[in-house]
Amino acid sequence: MMDSIANPGFAILKNKAGGAVPLAGIDVKARIGDVFSRTVVTQLYENREEINIEAVYTFPLPSEAILLEFTVTIDGRVRRGEVMKKRQAQRAYENAVEQGNTAAMLEEIGDGLYSMNIGNILAGQKIEISFSYSEFNIWNGHLLRFCMPSVIAPRYGDPASAGISEHQTPVTSPDAVNRLSWSVLVTGELAGCAVTCPTHQVRTLRQEDGILLKSDSFADRDLVVEIRAHRDPVPYAALGRDGDGYVAAVAITPDFGEELESSRRDVDIIIDCSGSMSGQSIQQARSALIHILSQLKPLDCFNIIRFGSRIVPLFDRPVPAEEEYLQQARALLERLEADLGGTEIAAALDSAYASHNSELHHDILLITDGQVYVSDDFYERAIRSGSRIFAVGVGNAVSEGILRRLSNVTGGKAEFVTPNESMAEKIVRHFQRMCCPAAASEIRWPAEADWIWPENGPRLFHGDTSVFFARFGRKPEGAAELKTLASEKSLSWTSELPASADETECSDLARMAVRRRIAGSDTDESAVLAVKYRLVSPLTSYILVEENADSQNIPLPELRTVPQMPPAGMMGVAMCCQSLAVPPSPPGMGMMNMMGMMGMNSPMFSAMKKAGSSPDSGNRSASGANSSGGDLQVHFYQLLDTLSSLDEAQVRELFRERSIDALARMGLPKLGEARLRLIASRGADESVLFILFLNRLLETKSGELGGAPVAAYISRAFSRLAPDEQKLKDPEAGLFDELFASC
Repeated sequence: MMDSIANPGFAILKNKAGGAVPLAGIDVKARIGDVFSRTVVTQLYENREEINIEAVYTFPLPSEAILLEFTVTIDGRVRRGEVMKKRQAQRAYENAVEQGNTAAMLEEIGDGLYSMNIGNILAGQKIEISFSYSEFNIWNGHLLRFCMPSVIAPRYGDPASAGISEHQTPVTSPDAVNRLSWSVLVTGELAGCAVTCPTHQVRTLRQEDGILLKSDSFADRDLVVEIRAHRDPVPYAALGRDGDGYVAAVAITPDFGEELESSRRDVDIIIDCSGSMSGQSIQQARSALIHILSQLKPLDCFNIIRFGSRIVPLFDRPVPAEEEYLQQARALLERLEADLGGTEIAAALDSAYASHNSELHHDILLITDGQVYVSDDFYERAIRSGSRIFAVGVGNAVSEGILRRLSNVTGGKAEFVTPNESMAEKIVRHFQRMCCPAAASEIRWPAEADWIWPENGPRLFHGDTSVFFARFGRKPEGAAELKTLASEKSLSWTSELPASADETECSDLARMAVRRRIAGSDTDESAVLAVKYRLVSPLTSYILVEENADSQNIPLPELRTVPQMPPAGMMGVAMCCQSLAVPPSPPGMGMMNMMGMMGMNSPMFSAMKKAGSSPDSGNRSASGANSSGGDLQVHFYQLLDTLSSLDEAQVRELFRERSIDALARMGLPKLGEARLRLIASRGADESVLFILFLNRLLETKSGELGGAPVAAYISRAFSRLAPDEQKLKDPEAGLFDELFASC
């Protein structure tokens, strides 16, 4: 299956540390059916070094993709991954790697961003990772656009603010060569449509089962396949078993007929003029915006806001769409350039929120590549503004997840366009949506449902597919009806449920429905559902552990981050806004023999006695005699001596447990133990607190710990914490600081 990428035939790329980049190639096979598409991605990793390594590859997927399977092939053995709660999966992964075993973990780390972590790829070893995902077909008018993101452009801002850990932050290298072999099969009625690929040179084959598009290329641009229908899309429906019940899905593309009446609007056109928009992106934006100024009506108000490192509005506030102001706007657009530096998209949106006329309906047309890191507050401010945001993502490496989420949470829509697609068509569609306020909807199912999604009828747009789900205790029969009231016109559409269903006990359709239901939820119930239905989400991850026969002699792996290729067409600016990355943690020290669990005769206990810190040594008296500052310092130095004397096997035992009890057995003074337990009782995760404590010791006492085996484990464990875990919040942070101030 992997012959096309197993022997890529190119010079081995070295990273800054001199290690070979382990990603040997990517193979993609997609099948687009009448209802939804399914894509299988296979990544081949190869360790071409003489040491064991850990490969980390952060990559994009469609933001509405639903992951369904995860398999790992090691030395010819195929293993299926399981889904765990994210924190549990991370702990299992780190424990496996620290104990010398091989582990693979796939997790969602942001909107449309995923990270593949493979720890302990042995020297000369090849590991094949495969995962699959599905998406529902979403029509925009007569166009169905299939997109598989392939590259992450350098992003402006702080990745930690977006919750991305240091070792998973994407890095772009001008020397990166990430091979991509792909094929897309268009089947069913869609095979009778016009099928094109505007992003790649392809080989097109007409087969008995459909139209096959194939290409061998590079992961330097998003893959887009466009399917144009010759008639309006018809409603479709599907059924799938869910345990003792069934899940139904209905997709309807509403047609409102004649143009609906629109009210006066306040329209802000926000255009990204940062360096990443250079070249084809800014050229297309310029011509499209000149075209759409004519779409404004005289009673509308508008403004044009350019942004980069600074915000540059054309007018102090929105002005009437009169010829005098339109001429000024056209003159600005004629000389529009991507010359404003960084990407302060949040500030540009805040400027629009604050300046609009509160008496008018406010819409924002945002044109950008979205190459920024944003926090949850970014979306919360957009919701509070009451503005609808209609984003147009442009370029070969659009941050689709960010722009789609921003549009969805505000009641708008997102469109995406690559250099060889027509931006004017996308802009015109957006203006049609903005002119016709979205209509509320209601769907009626043919039987009483256990639950429905969405719970509240979504806002409908003319020509845009909406998908609805419902679960029933028994197989439903009949039709679902979608109703809406638009401009005082009552409209309805029906879709007959199919007689046949996917009778798999937990069908893919049921899993897809549940994934949509829990999207955006961070509750325990959502995490439990994700585990039950084997779904990757912000709360859960795929994990697989393979035990190695000689694990006790395998040291900590050296980190190898797979770099991104510069996106095509960025004209050399890819590195200009690359976020600075902290160098990887130092590699592990030499490996000692693996020891058994702690006991009175264990090497760890002997090390504690040697340092005078055993539980029976009298140094940690029950009377609390070590509570004074001087005594506390003495006992902390004894703890440091114990930690620095641990060999590799003893360190593994310590990190396997990751608890305050383990620190106490190492000789942690009673006052320190009591303070850590107090902080843990206030909600701090004990295993995280364990790492934070040891990391602070390493920072403040690097002279005592810097060369010891424990130092590598501490550095690695701390670097793997999420950004919000690396710092305690007050008042716990204050208690923690006081503890170290006293020692």
